[in-house]
Amino acid sequence: MIEYLRGPLVSVEEGAAILEIGGVGVRILIPDTVSLLPAPESREVTLYTRLVIREEEILLYGFSDPRQRELFNLITGVSGFGPRLALSLLNLFSVEQLCSAIAAEDAALLSQAPGVGRKSAQRLILELKEKVKSFPAAVAPAREAGEAGLRVDIIEALCALGYSRLEAADALRRVEMERGAPENREEGLKLALQKLASRS
Repeated sequence: MIEYLRGPLVSVEEGAAILEIGGVGVRILIPDTVSLLPAPESREVTLYTRLVIREEEILLYGFSDPRQRELFNLITGVSGFGPRLALSLLNLFSVEQLCSAIAAEDAALLSQAPGVGRKSAQRLILELKEKVKSFPAAVAPAREAGEAGLRVDIIEALCALGYSRLEAADALRRVEMERGAPENREEGLKLALQKLASRS
């Protein structure tokens, strides 16, 4: 197994990054949130990886930290959840938010992720509720689950304004990194729009 890859970031697109490893461009599938970490210009980054081998293709998934990869592995171990649905969840929620939503049995919140239906969310909760309790991220479940729901609302509002999900998640994550989680939808939307305007 490839534990991690470190190298210059060549480019980032929605759902993937290209790293140069030993003179070879390696395409790594990532949650959209991972693309927020490196700057747009090339620089050295580290992605913790999971290799998935199928009959007709070999896919490499990359994550910003080992906890995110571990949660990805837990999710893909649930019946009916492949890498696509795992990434869908990680695109919307941080590790803490996702663990807290599962621990709080919030199927309605989890089913906000594209492709995840109510029954699928309930199955995810059933199989992972006990496991996430010992996961090194599940703290303050009520607060984190509330922040996750707010995050979904803000991203959906930005998408309704014409921004892509990647752009919306990028702007909101930058707000969170600088100021912490917004207190309400209006504040989060205003700050995220400022970030988007400053990059245009």
